[in-house]
Amino acid sequence: MVASTLPQVKNIVFLMLENRALDNVLGWLYSATSADMPSSAPQHVYPPGSSPLFDGLALGRDSNPAYTWRGDVQPYPVVPVPDNLGADQDRVPAYDPYEEMRANARWNGVFNQLFGNQDIIGGLPMECQAPTMQGFLQDYYAWYMRGWQGLDILWAYTPAQLPVINGLARGFAVSDRWFSSVPTQTNPNRAFSLCGTSLGRESNAFLAIEQFDTPTVFNYLAQAGKSWGLYYTSQWMGRSYTQYTFPQIAQAGGNSEIGNLTTFFSRAQAGTLPDFTYLEPVWGYGKGEHYTQGTDYHPPTHVNPCEQFLQQVYQAVRSGPQWQDMLLIVTFDEHGGTYDHVTPPWGAINPDGRIGVDGFKFNLFGARVPTLLISPFVKPSTVFRAPAGSRYPFDHTSLIKTLLQWAQVDLSAVSMGRRMPEAPTFEAVLAREHVNEAPVAPLSPVPTLNAMLPAMPGGPLNALFEGVDFVAVKSLLAHAHMEDILAELARYRRDPRQFEDELIRAAASTTRR
Repeated sequence: MVASTLPQVKNIVFLMLENRALDNVLGWLYSATSADMPSSAPQHVYPPGSSPLFDGLALGRDSNPAYTWRGDVQPYPVVPVPDNLGADQDRVPAYDPYEEMRANARWNGVFNQLFGNQDIIGGLPMECQAPTMQGFLQDYYAWYMRGWQGLDILWAYTPAQLPVINGLARGFAVSDRWFSSVPTQTNPNRAFSLCGTSLGRESNAFLAIEQFDTPTVFNYLAQAGKSWGLYYTSQWMGRSYTQYTFPQIAQAGGNSEIGNLTTFFSRAQAGTLPDFTYLEPVWGYGKGEHYTQGTDYHPPTHVNPCEQFLQQVYQAVRSGPQWQDMLLIVTFDEHGGTYDHVTPPWGAINPDGRIGVDGFKFNLFGARVPTLLISPFVKPSTVFRAPAGSRYPFDHTSLIKTLLQWAQVDLSAVSMGRRMPEAPTFEAVLAREHVNEAPVAPLSPVPTLNAMLPAMPGGPLNALFEGVDFVAVKSLLAHAHMEDILAELARYRRDPRQFEDELIRAAASTTRR
């Protein structure tokens, strides 16, 4: 039998959040946010001998170019989120940036953010051409120049503004070299995190309505005898988003449970969580003023409710009877168009030989995303990267490989593509004995929610969408004017099944395979 790589861990809780680059929410974690404030360094790094510093932001160093009204080019600095934004203090950026690899015929999207500058790119970059990370402002400003003139894409939250995720990153371990698996949006990256491949899909299908009919990590964990639970709130085609999008989960069987997040909190308190717990946040979505508030950190919604949710999850496992044997993993699926300064590397392994419709060979990693390891086995103030000698950095397939090795699965019997077996794993970041006596609550309280927001997970439009399947909410929020949203909402309420069937047919006709 294959030996477990994490024998000290009996329960793993996994939470994947949405659409934030590492710099956007943790860039100032160890960095000065003003000229009279010193920077600091983590207490521990892995692997030993790697950089003693956290690779975050630095005042006066990071910027993006754009044309001025005179026609010349000017650099605009990356700075902390200003403190004078009022009710929008925790809603930066104000618009949802482009998330797709290629968003339109003009090549707006992630490749433009990574390879553009003051000018948009004209096509797929050449292999091994180094991303400059200079196109974020141009890609965002071209369409979202209202409000803060587009500069909000270069604003990054400070630890004081996001005390929970920053407090947990300092209190436990965070990676400054964890890359999303694909330079694109949610579905392909979540597919890599659960299946090891996106089956050649470069971007989401229409409204993200699609299915990846391939084995998942749930299936292999169940085969290895691990119990598992999937807990959610938002309905997606009448079930959880993960359950719908990855249909082979239904075949996993074993000692399993799919239920509401309230069940997770009850089980955490009672000490009856399964071996592996997978959490879905409440999904947030919108483009500007019209949005539905979630707990997933997705722009352009408020992040304070997301901070509250993350704190609730941490407190639930930290105060529960299973904490002594627990590992909580928190990560993000993609950067969502928000700024990061670190160049993602080429050389990623194409998992199954598929090539995307725009010619992408799945050989470039996506932008960095925050990934935290939270456990009594993790030393406080740790920063971790791939093990010394690894040919590859951490990406979402590292999650699968570590989970399977924890479950004593023989990787040679797993059909999840060629990238996952070669991915580095992170078990060495955890000690074999308890090394962290962190308090139940993070170091700083969550700021009071803006007066305009009702109780979490509320928001300006959530009451309007009460009882509406989230896939329909995404469709409704695609309209620019409130009168159109209300008209479509009325049509949905008259016949929800017909409305969703129309969305499915539209997705089927536009899905790029």
